[in-house]
Amino acid sequence: MNPTRDIKADHTAITIILDAMKKLALDMQKGKFIDSYRIVQIFDFLHSFNEHTHYEKEEKSLYPALLEYNIPWTADTIDHLASEHKLAHACINEIDALFQEYLSGNVQVIDTLSLSMLEYIELEKRHIKIVNTVVLPLCERVFDARKLQTLAVDFKRIQKLNAAQLRYEDYYQLLAMIYSENEIIPERVNR
Repeated sequence: MNPTRDIKADHTAITIILDAMKKLALDMQKGKFIDSYRIVQIFDFLHSFNEHTHYEKEEKSLYPALLEYNIPWTADTIDHLASEHKLAHACINEIDALFQEYLSGNVQVIDTLSLSMLEYIELEKRHIKIVNTVVLPLCERVFDARKLQTLAVDFKRIQKLNAAQLRYEDYYQLLAMIYSENEIIPERVNR
């Protein structure tokens, strides 16, 4: 496992989910049918995979490893990225609450729900862009083979710890379904 490729692969999966979420949010704004089941699947993915496994790989392994190199601007960048994780967590919880209100019969929250979803998507996409274009290329330049191996072991440990709550097969099927149903072409991830 190459840790930087692993993070990029996570970002590709997350981007597919975010693109599907954007389509749902825009459909809400147009008054189209709201696929509540798909929304629940997307929220489940974002809570379970994104918040637990992916964020932990970044915050508990990748970022601390990069900070060991004492590159002047990295601490500020990593603090910013970690604060974005907290903000994204708060946003998804707000979206969940609005969605529960909608499911309870309050259709007046649709506009707020849609806007909150779009704000969350924008936050996550900006975050992914910074990690892919700034953090990961730096990691590829400074990490030696030993550091990459340590990160790979850490990533596997994090995935294994979270495997009980994650349903990887379900998520792969969800990603494949969303990809084929919507013909979503994820934004190009810098490789």
